Amino acid sequence: MRVRTCLLLALATALLGAGLRHLVPVTPVDEEYRAVVRAYDPANRP
Repeated sequence: MRVRTCLLLALATALLGAGLRHLVPVTPVDEEYRAVVRAYDPANRP
């Protein structure tokens, strides 16, 4: 594959990712999810 083709594909991927990031709403993490993550945190284990 040519270098120019790789660069164009990388640019297209970056633009698609940035576009999706701005178009798709992100749901904030709720407290129940944070409790599960804290339960699996190795720093909190005895």
